[in-house]
Amino acid sequence: MSLKRDAQLPLYQQLANEIKAQIASGELRQNEQLMTEMELSRTFGVSRITVRKALELLVEEDILSKRQGVGAFVTGKKLVRSMNVMMGFTQTCEANGQKATSRLLFAGLDEAHPTDVKLFGISEGESVLSLRRLRFCDNVPVMVEEVRLQRSFAYLLGEELTGSLHKLLADHGVKMVKGIKTINIGYATKEESALLGVGENTALLLQRDVSYGEDGQAIYRSKSVINAERYTCTITMQA
Repeated sequence: MSLKRDAQLPLYQQLANEIKAQIASGELRQNEQLMTEMELSRTFGVSRITVRKALELLVEEDILSKRQGVGAFVTGKKLVRSMNVMMGFTQTCEANGQKATSRLLFAGLDEAHPTDVKLFGISEGESVLSLRRLRFCDNVPVMVEEVRLQRSFAYLLGEELTGSLHKLLADHGVKMVKGIKTINIGYATKEESALLGVGENTALLLQRDVSYGEDGQAIYRSKSVINAERYTCTITMQA
């Protein structure tokens, strides 16, 4: 397969268009890895500089993503999360027409951390309920989530914990009316890189949440480590 060298369109643009066409036709699928730069160069009869420019263009257009030391991949559909409403992971997936699933990594009582003591107003040495889950959107791992609740919620250990925690709490009459969310950058640990399918020390979104009930008391706090290639946050502002 070769490109038209006498065409007005630059070769790198032609190559970018060809890759777009392969994605549109289904020949290249979401999350699929492309050929190497050398293989693309041989296949299309162009220089590696031309290949590199085409790939850079597609990365800028968010059609491809590059993973250091691995190669270029077709960008998968991102989960779009609105920060303007209280909405859990399951509800966010459903709002995007996608399916949420989870793998339970840990569920049990754990000694309270200093942050738990302060937030929940409990004594040092007390235990809290800790849940750790790997969350999937359309079977693609998106985040590693840890949720910590007061020990009074330990009855949840008898429930199915791979679905929506918000719905589960609501079924038990627990209503959340306020949430505080902070977002920073973190770097994948060895375990997180294996769970999320990214390189170790890859930059990830680090999201911390605290949700409050009608009485103003904190119901839970959570920490989520998120693959930014699969997740987009949106905020609507008005003057």
